Amino acid sequence: MSNIESDDSQYKRYLLKKNLEILKNKSGFHTALISLMIPPTRKVFDVISYLKKEIGESSNIKSKGNRKNVIDSITALIGQLRNIKEIPPNGLLMYSGQIPEDNKPGTERSELYIIEPPEPVKNFKYYCSSEFLLDPLYDMIEEKGTYGIINIENKEAAIGWVKGSHLEIAKTLTSGVHSKHNAGGQSQRRLERLIEEGAQAFYKRVSEISNQIFLEIDDLEGIFVSGAGMAKEKFVKKGDLDYRLKDKILDFVDVSYSGEAGIRETVIKIQDKLQNLRYVQERKIFGKFMEEISRDTDMAIYGEKEVRKALEAGAVDVLILSEGLNKSRVTITCEQCGYNEHHTIDPRDILNFTEKYRITHCPKCNSTSFQVSDEIDIIEDLGKIAEVQGTHVKIFSTETEEGTMLISTFGGIAALLRYKLSF
Repeated sequence: MSNIESDDSQYKRYLLKKNLEILKNKSGFHTALISLMIPPTRKVFDVISYLKKEIGESSNIKSKGNRKNVIDSITALIGQLRNIKEIPPNGLLMYSGQIPEDNKPGTERSELYIIEPPEPVKNFKYYCSSEFLLDPLYDMIEEKGTYGIINIENKEAAIGWVKGSHLEIAKTLTSGVHSKHNAGGQSQRRLERLIEEGAQAFYKRVSEISNQIFLEIDDLEGIFVSGAGMAKEKFVKKGDLDYRLKDKILDFVDVSYSGEAGIRETVIKIQDKLQNLRYVQERKIFGKFMEEISRDTDMAIYGEKEVRKALEAGAVDVLILSEGLNKSRVTITCEQCGYNEHHTIDPRDILNFTEKYRITHCPKCNSTSFQVSDEIDIIEDLGKIAEVQGTHVKIFSTETEEGTMLISTFGGIAALLRYKLSF
C-alpha cells in the first residue's frame, strides 16, 4: 500500500468504542461478571490453567446462586479459549457474565464478549465484580500523543496543537509592531530600537501564553516552531519559553503564512514526521483518493453498492469509512422457504422497516413470512469483509476537513483499489 500507513488500529478502536457502549450498561449480582485481560505474551494453555484454579477457588463461595453464576462465567471463558490457538499480537480482552433481566434473581443469562484491542495489553488481569472492569478500555480508545505548534513572526503569532484527528488553534495574537518606517538619522535608530523592543515584548507575551497552554498538556510529545525568516529562532532564543518546553522543540519549520493559516501550513510541512498521527493519515489517504478521482484513473470509487462489490471481489486496497455513518445492514429471511435479502437502513427506522416486510410477499414462495434475522452496524459489516480480503480499513473522524468532505460529498463510504474493475 504505497505511501499509506497500513495500521488498522482506528478500525479496532471504533469496534472497541461500540463494545464499550454495550459493556458499560451491563451489571449483575455479587461477583458474577468476569473481566479477563490477556497480554500477547501469555500462552492459551496457561490462561486456561489459571481459570481452572479459579473454578476451584469459587467452590468456596457461600451463596449457591452466586457460586453457580461465577463458575458458569469462568466455564464460558474456558470454552472460548479452547477454540483459540494463540493470543493475537495485541492480546485479548474477554468479558463473561451472568446478566439478569430487569435486575431479578433467577433470570440471569450468560453473555460473552471477545475483543481484540487496538494496542497491546500490558499485564494479565482477572477481575470479578458486579460490573465489568472497563477503565483500561477507556484508556485504549483515547488518542495518544499531542504535538504543539507555535507559529510566529514580528506582527502576528498563533499557538495550537494537534492530537489524533483534532487540530486546535488555541490562541492568535498580534503585536502592533511596525516593521517599516521612512525616518532617517537618529530617528531611524530610535525607531529601530522601538521595533526591537516591541518584538521582544511580543516574544515574551507569546512565551507566557505558550507556557500556560503547553505545560497543562500531560502527553505533549514535542513542539514545532514555525514562521518566515529568523523570527522563530529569535523567539526561542530571546523569549521566555519555559525550559521544559524548550527541551521539547523538535524542529524549526519555514512557512509562508502566519497566524491560523501558518499553523495549518506547518502541519502539512511536518506530516512526514508525524506518520502515526490520525490527522496526518487522513490527509494523506484522502489526498490520494482525490488525486485518483480527479485524474479519472478508476482506481478510486465511492458509494456503498460500488465499494461492496469491489470488496467482495477482493479489489479494495484501502476501505475508507466515516465514523459519522449511522447505518445498519439488515438481513430479512423468509421463515417459510429460507429466502433472504439484505438492506441498508437508518437504525432508527428498524420498526417501520420490520412492519413493511411483515406484509411483503416472498418472491420465491409468495408467503408473508419475512422476519429480520440479523442487524449489524454497516462499518462493522464492511469491516468484516475487508478483514477476510486482507483490506486495510481506515475510519475517518468527522472533525477534520477531509472527514467532513468524505461524508457530505461521498456518502461516507469510499475505497482505493488494488486494480481496476469494470462494473
